Amino acid sequence: MSGARGEDGSISERVYRLLMRAYPKEFREMYGRQMEQAFLDLCREETRRGGVGLARFWVRVGLDLASSAIVERRCAEAKEIAVKDYKMAYRSAVRVALATAFILLLPLLAMQITDEVVWDLADFAFAGALLFGIGLTYELVARKGSNIAYRSAVGVALAAAFILVWLVLAVGVIGRTGDLADLMYIGVLAVGIIGAIIARFQPHGMARALFATALAQALVAVIALIAGKHQSPISSVFELLGLDGFFVALFLGSAWLFRYSAREQPPAGARPEG
Repeated sequence: MSGARGEDGSISERVYRLLMRAYPKEFREMYGRQMEQAFLDLCREETRRGGVGLARFWVRVGLDLASSAIVERRCAEAKEIAVKDYKMAYRSAVRVALATAFILLLPLLAMQITDEVVWDLADFAFAGALLFGIGLTYELVARKGSNIAYRSAVGVALAAAFILVWLVLAVGVIGRTGDLADLMYIGVLAVGIIGAIIARFQPHGMARALFATALAQALVAVIALIAGKHQSPISSVFELLGLDGFFVALFLGSAWLFRYSAREQPPAGARPEG
């Protein structure tokens, strides 16, 4: 080992080789030379300061090695968690894709049986994208909850959003298909999405977000009635109130489930009994 002098250099060389065994082989091959030079420089510096300084140096080296082992273990654990999350996400995407394909088979088969169902490629593409997006969202969000109430709340909220979007685009809720008044329902969904992001998908915050969504849904019905949309032969008062009341009930049900989930969730820092 060049740069070492006399007995001190020989001892440092042996100690250095012993210590280097604690590091992974890839790490030694990449940084071995730089570490060797730095190690010898530190040995010479601490030797000049006397025995006490050298002793402190060996203690520091031991602590550094221990810290390195801890960091290496934590990196390995983080990598293992990342791989596990990737596999879970991949499996979730595959499950959702298979479920979407199965559901799309239903209208395809119906087209072979009756002329009442007429879908083109754009209809299948839109339905597939909507189903896949809703399903994947459920898989990712429901995973954040640890109880059935939370997952049920997510399912009810997403089901309500899916049905609402489908009705608006397929047949229209207010007036005829394509009525600009239906754009108000985009605001309803925006309230829920923004509220969920602000709440970070925590049960208490999600309950408030879904309550606000239900309130926005009811407000749409009120605005539609004030605007006279109920006078259209397409949208009667009963139809407006019935449809909007249906979605208000779903959003309120989801909010109640989130609130129940929050009560079932153990408080942060709580210790299990016994």
